[in-house]
Amino acid sequence: MDETLTVPEPPGRPVTVHLYVRPRLQSIGSRFLVGGWLAITVDRWIVSWRRLDGPELAHELTHVRQWQQHGPIGYVVRYAWASITALRHGQDWYRGNAFEVEAYATEAAVRAGTAPDPRQVA
Repeated sequence: MDETLTVPEPPGRPVTVHLYVRPRLQSIGSRFLVGGWLAITVDRWIVSWRRLDGPELAHELTHVRQWQQHGPIGYVVRYAWASITALRHGQDWYRGNAFEVEAYATEAAVRAGTAPDPRQVA
């Protein structure tokens, strides 16, 4: 089931986000992306192998905002640098990446009820 959402991030500049659910990508993504992956966001496009719940969607929408903030080249370069920085500090390249730390914090806040669930406000 594919979806299209309009999110108010950044303020004053609503962004149309496209969500694509492709179950057959689960095994392909596990081979080429992070093990146990669920979704990947590229600019305003979110691709997952199953429908995302509200907190998971909040995580991916954080990446949409990051893409909008930094632009395509800026995002890719900064994301890569954040992974290198995490490794240099003895952290996991993915979980220690500042972009992922922010996205997981947003996801946790939605799960805890301290941030709005995008499935409820969209």
